[in-house]
Amino acid sequence: MNRTALSNEHKIFQFFHVLPAAIVIALILGLSNSARANSNDVGDNANQIQEIVVISSRVPVPMNEVIGSVGVIDRSDIDSRMVSDMAQLFATQVGVSVDQRQAYSRMYNDGIMIRALGGKRVNVLIDGVRVGDAYTGYGRDLVDPELLKRVEILKGPSSALYGSDGLAGVVSYITKDPEDFAANGQLYTSIKTSFDSSSDRVKTGVTLASSQDKLGWILQATRHDMEQSKLHDDAALAPNPMEGDKTSVLAKLMYDLNDTSTLSLTIDMERSESDWYLPTDIGMSFFPSPITNTSESLGTDNTDRERYSITYEFSGETAFFDYANVSAFHQSTDQQQKTDKVKQIFGFGPMAGPTQFQTEASNFEFNQSVEGMSIQFGKDLLLSSGIKHQMVYGLEYEKIEFERPRYKTSIDVITGSTSSIFGGDIYPNKTFPDTTTERSAAYFSDRIEINDHMSLVLGLRYDQYDLKPKPDPLFNVLNVARNELAFIDDSAFSGKFGILYDLTDNLAIFAQYAEGFRSPDYESANLSFVNFAYYYSVAPNPNLESEESSGFEIGLRGGTEDINWSMAFYDTDYEKFIETDLTGLTSRGLAIYQYVNLDEVSIRGFEVEMKQSFSSNLSTTIGINRNYGEKNGEKLTSIPPTEILLALDWQPLDDRLSIRALASMIDDGPGNKSNCGRSGRGACLEVAGYTTLDIYADYMITRNLSAKVGVENITDRKYWDWISVDGKSADDPAIDLFLASGREFKAELQYEF
Repeated sequence: MNRTALSNEHKIFQFFHVLPAAIVIALILGLSNSARANSNDVGDNANQIQEIVVISSRVPVPMNEVIGSVGVIDRSDIDSRMVSDMAQLFATQVGVSVDQRQAYSRMYNDGIMIRALGGKRVNVLIDGVRVGDAYTGYGRDLVDPELLKRVEILKGPSSALYGSDGLAGVVSYITKDPEDFAANGQLYTSIKTSFDSSSDRVKTGVTLASSQDKLGWILQATRHDMEQSKLHDDAALAPNPMEGDKTSVLAKLMYDLNDTSTLSLTIDMERSESDWYLPTDIGMSFFPSPITNTSESLGTDNTDRERYSITYEFSGETAFFDYANVSAFHQSTDQQQKTDKVKQIFGFGPMAGPTQFQTEASNFEFNQSVEGMSIQFGKDLLLSSGIKHQMVYGLEYEKIEFERPRYKTSIDVITGSTSSIFGGDIYPNKTFPDTTTERSAAYFSDRIEINDHMSLVLGLRYDQYDLKPKPDPLFNVLNVARNELAFIDDSAFSGKFGILYDLTDNLAIFAQYAEGFRSPDYESANLSFVNFAYYYSVAPNPNLESEESSGFEIGLRGGTEDINWSMAFYDTDYEKFIETDLTGLTSRGLAIYQYVNLDEVSIRGFEVEMKQSFSSNLSTTIGINRNYGEKNGEKLTSIPPTEILLALDWQPLDDRLSIRALASMIDDGPGNKSNCGRSGRGACLEVAGYTTLDIYADYMITRNLSAKVGVENITDRKYWDWISVDGKSADDPAIDLFLASGREFKAELQYEF
């Protein structure tokens, strides 16, 4: 982009930095006029059902009565954009983003970031069960969006409701139910196939659902065949080729035992396999010795996730509860990353020719399982004073197990001899001991309606957590110094308080204080290995403490028949951040690194969201997010830049044709005065702002057959996402591997019986 265009985009952002205040002032001044607007001008909008969310209080609450900031991605949004992965899923949510990482020559979606903080500091749930943790080389893209009817995002500290890892927020995936498709007594069947050019993904799925008087069930299966995500055509590099497939299955059975109780069974499975050709591994390596030439490198990655749950829901007006549910669950996530190489060893230098030919096979696993149960009660009370209480309380228990076995073997092609020693590293090994984490909790939340104008939310949770490492001979291979391990037995209280007050019939103010924490995990507490090639080691830290957060948020929310808007300011302090630091030297001079409670971070910012309905078939939405941050008193540059998301939804032919246009405007990457890159001495990459445009159309060809098409990044803009390249140097030879796709196309056909 030329300098004039960049200048124009910068001016646009200067305007939007002050736009939120202008919006609020204009809305407040115009409330009385808007309230008198003719309801006929907006068609049926006045009769629309208010959107309900659960994540904010663990009970159903109308969106306009939520205290705090909540994001929602509904089924219509997922379907209209033909979403296929985690990055696409959150693309329309302000303040929420997904970063991309590279490890072991693979590119992958790493984790979810909420208001500039992500990774393991965001709690991710599917139907209330924790989704597998992110680990180097794997990421958290573990849920097929085809299974989902809804995603709810709680922004800000959330441990008072959901416990550990709720430092920055919670993402709740909610899977489909039989009643989402089938009317009583009917069988619903649909077949769907789609194509996404950004990864040459072909997706085919079938859904069956039935709802009878007492019995409802759904069975959904989806198959993905895809390749590595494409880069912009102007990229100087090509990503390592990948061909993969993924199959997901959701089966759910719901049976009404009687008028007041229901039993539900859920099976949720996902299996994927990716075959990689890794040319970035190929070539001469001069360090560590001896000199090695890799002539071939192939990889195979496998992920299996299985979830089983049973839930019993019942109701009855008693002194202690009006309704309750009891749930038991088990989820396992097993991941394997295999790499096979062919090498020539030059023991006497490259001029003397190879002295050894060998094949090398590695298999790095990361396996985890979570099982547990929960019981939750709900009770509504109406006091004689007119005060209403909507209480929810319960108990939770979960047991999580982790392991990281690593296998690597080389075979001499000529002699057939084998070896499991590579540059001082001995295989098989484990970088951390097998670990069991147990968490138990009790929580209470009360939504109190004082009168027609004021509501309060009170929340308190007690968490007890135990981390127990189980060292074995494979772990001791890397823990050569027999360092003391961390056995953690601790607890935490987390609180939340919020207030909502109606200033007028169309304007409300809300404020809240919320706390979060993240207990040390298997990796940060007990990671242990020695790298003799680069002369450093990582040691466990038995003195590690939990990370903590406390956040304040204040906002305004308003609405009339044709417009709804909200504006929120937030300020969150994070303490005892767990990061690696140089803590000493061994007797042999190896540097010792440990995870320690090192940093204090403060992030503040604001968000604005507004939806304007011009008629029953035309509406627009705008979302704005801007963050500011400090780390140990200095400017925090890892935060995402200011973003503005615009959407236009139009139905020119009633229910037969719908068109959606999306614009994403992203400001320049935050200034970074420190040095970047692996050496910490290179000039930092500067990322310019950009704007992308997407458009989607959905047309009902017949009553049963529908077609969708979409074009993303219509202008073919070349750009990097800041959160994926933050900290990288401008001369990084692999920087183009993080470029986003250029102009891409999507299409879908669906037939419903």
